[in-house]
Amino acid sequence: MFRYALLLFPILVIVGCNSKQRKEAAGFTQGTTYSVIYFSNGPDLQYQIDSLLLDFDRVLSTYQESSYISKWSNSTAIGLPQPSMFKEVVRHSIEINANTNGAFDITVSPLMDYWFENDWKIEKVDSAKVDSLKSSIGMDKVMLQQGDYVQSGSSIRLDVNAIAQGYSVDVLSRYLESLGIFNYLVEIGGEVRADGAKDDGENWTVGIERPNDQNLGQELMMSVKLKGRSLATSGNYRKFIEINGQKFGHSLNPQTGYPATTNVLSATVIARDCMTADAYATALMVMGFEKAKQLVEQDSTLEAVLIYSENAELSTWQSDGVGGVMLKPVAE
Repeated sequence: MFRYALLLFPILVIVGCNSKQRKEAAGFTQGTTYSVIYFSNGPDLQYQIDSLLLDFDRVLSTYQESSYISKWSNSTAIGLPQPSMFKEVVRHSIEINANTNGAFDITVSPLMDYWFENDWKIEKVDSAKVDSLKSSIGMDKVMLQQGDYVQSGSSIRLDVNAIAQGYSVDVLSRYLESLGIFNYLVEIGGEVRADGAKDDGENWTVGIERPNDQNLGQELMMSVKLKGRSLATSGNYRKFIEINGQKFGHSLNPQTGYPATTNVLSATVIARDCMTADAYATALMVMGFEKAKQLVEQDSTLEAVLIYSENAELSTWQSDGVGGVMLKPVAE
């Protein structure tokens, strides 16, 4: 479903254990797969979970012309009740935009489209066009009026792909908890939230993949235990563009209008909710290692694992609260 699925790779491998008490729902959503593992004496929840995900798409899918977010961007949602899911994701996006000094921006869609149309090749791009598009985006153009979010101009188009997949994990997690289910793991396209424990009493464990630009398959670098926490990863080490011999990831910098010149190849963020983890993982990719590291160290609600390039070699940094176990060094 989401445009940013091209940028965010499902690089988390769930490590669990089998149990006859375990229930599971699985399927396809948002252009990727999902898996929900939970422990309950109640009925199976496959139908209810699929229904929730369909409702989610009706509000936040940018690929459905009939979705609320599409109507909002086309200025055809005037007079319609504004869904709470829309309000929550926009409010959170505005907060993270401010916290990252503009590195995270859900109004950047026109610029993204322009770069995709030109195959991310700078020789095809008109700098005047980039400047024109850049002047028409910005979170300051989304305003709260009488409890609803409105746009200050007719050119604002929202694309919440870099936060919505994580938010959908939160939506399913809240649903499970509303039913009294507190031992679960929810995973959508590699974005994960887990709480409680497995049937053996152990915390849930997820693996972070080792960067591999040869795309030879998944190889775990680190395992992380999760309880009451969410984890999301953004990585651009499999898809590079080359400009004057220099590699850039497909992470667009909303402030410059051009691909971010970043040395961060993978950003894994752990936060209380998956919406936060998802958005910050995207922002840290744009910010570069030093600024990303500084932001995480100054925010007590975030933990992160950053894989970055230093002197032509790969290095790994993790914040103190990650608690990850290194399975394989990141460097060759």
